[in-house]
Order: sequence, then C-alpha cells, then structure tokens
Amino acid sequence: MLKLFKYDFRAISRRLIPLYLVGIVIGVINVICSSILSNMLSGDYTSKAQEVTFIILTILKGLLSFSFFILSSYISILTIFILISNFHSSVYGNEGYLINSLPIESKKLILAKYFNFLFWTFVSGIFYSIFYIAGLFSNVNKYERKELFDHFKEVKVELFKIMASYPHMSKIIALIIIAIICYILYILLYSWYYMLSVTFANLIKLNKIVVGIITFIICNVIVMIISVTLMISGIVSLSKIEESASSEIQVFNVLSTHGITLMIALILLNVGSFFLINYIHSKKIDLE
Repeated sequence: MLKLFKYDFRAISRRLIPLYLVGIVIGVINVICSSILSNMLSGDYTSKAQEVTFIILTILKGLLSFSFFILSSYISILTIFILISNFHSSVYGNEGYLINSLPIESKKLILAKYFNFLFWTFVSGIFYSIFYIAGLFSNVNKYERKELFDHFKEVKVELFKIMASYPHMSKIIALIIIAIICYILYILLYSWYYMLSVTFANLIKLNKIVVGIITFIICNVIVMIISVTLMISGIVSLSKIEESASSEIQVFNVLSTHGITLMIALILLNVGSFFLINYIHSKKIDLE
C-alpha cells in the first residue's frame, strides 16, 4: 500500500505543487509591494521618479491582489477537481489497466487513494488559510497591523480571565473537543463521498458525470438529514429543560449527548463508505 501511496503522491504532486508555487510567488510579491507602498505613503515624494514608482506599484499590487484572490478562492476547488480526475483516470481510466493488474487487494488500493485524498485536501486547506490571512494583512499598513495585534492580546487576556472564573469550563472544553472531532469526521467523510461518486459513476457507461453529481448530492442529503434531525431533537430537549440550579448542567448534558451521537453517526458513515466503495470496486465493476 505504501508503494501505491508513493506512486499516487508523485502523480498528484506534479499537478498540484506548481499551482501552490504560483500562489506562493504571487503572495510574496504582493506582500512586498504592500510593504513598499505602506512605507511610501508614510513619507513625502521628493522626485518625479518616486511618484511614477508609486503609481506602478499601486497598479501591480491591484493586479496581484486580484490574481491572489482568485487563486486563493479556487485553490481548494482545483485541488478537489484534480484529485477526482486522478482517482478516475488511475483506477477506472487507461492507467487503471496497470494498477488493477497488480497483485494487491482492492482495500489497499482504495486506502492508498484515500490517504492521498486526505493529505492533499489538508495541504490545500493549509494553503487556503495562509493565503487568506496573507491577503488580509497585505491590505493593512504596519500601524494598523500593530493595533490589531495589541487588540488581539487584550482580547486573549480577557478571554483567559473569563475561562478561569467560569465554573463549567471543563464541560465547554469537552463540547469544543466533540465539535472538533465531528468537524474532522466531516472532512474524512467528504473525501469518501468524492471517491464514492466516482465509483458509482463508473457503474454505467453513459452520463457518468450526471450519476457522479447525483451520488454526491444524495450523500450530502443523508448527512444533512442526520444533522438536522439531531439538531431538532436537541432543540426540543433544550426547550423541555426548566430553569433551576442544575439547568446549565442539563444543557451541557443534552449538547454532549447529541454531539456524541453525531460523532458516532459520522464514524459509521465513514466506515460504511469505505466498505461500499470496496464492494462496488471489487464485485460490481468490470475491471477486465
């Protein structure tokens, strides 16, 4: 499985790394232009050359900011598109003839593809976050940036004071942990859903894109139904709690119960998606 992961990693990196490098170069140049413009705005122009330089840098920064915004907005979408395209071509396309002829279990093949899906999805998320933060700070001069950091420090100190004085802080932390786990499980599940959509699409010869889109929509509807059902159930349970000394604890208990229920449901959907993809891949699709 490690060899398959490595082979797939190289194939995907050849397509994604250049995209990320372009984003990094644009972002770095954009930040440099912003810093120069910020310094120029804080002083007086002493020559015509400085005025021309300021105009050129302003135009360049505008173009770079627009390019940076477009790239950072669509980098996650492009990553998912490339991952889906790679999974389809390397398993069910022309490259699949080689991979499926290897003496390896379908489970290992699917897991190798899935771990690559997760890795590059995580990388794209990191790059998107960095691009977004860099884009925000590139439009803020150094004095405003210092004020923002000072304000953040004040808010952080106040937040820690509130946390230290609140009697049920351990329960809030537990809820935050449950929410983080659920969010991670959502990410894991959507990677399975992309692969599941491609697998279902290859069950038929015509209208594969339509079948893939319908499969993805159905998968999302299933998650939405579970989430909405638990949310409504939680709201009903919270509405039945009467005000008393222990009402806060009851609220935390209800939220924890529904959070854990959602977490279990997401785990089952993740496991079920894997077994369904493996079953369809090994039993239902003609890979000859």
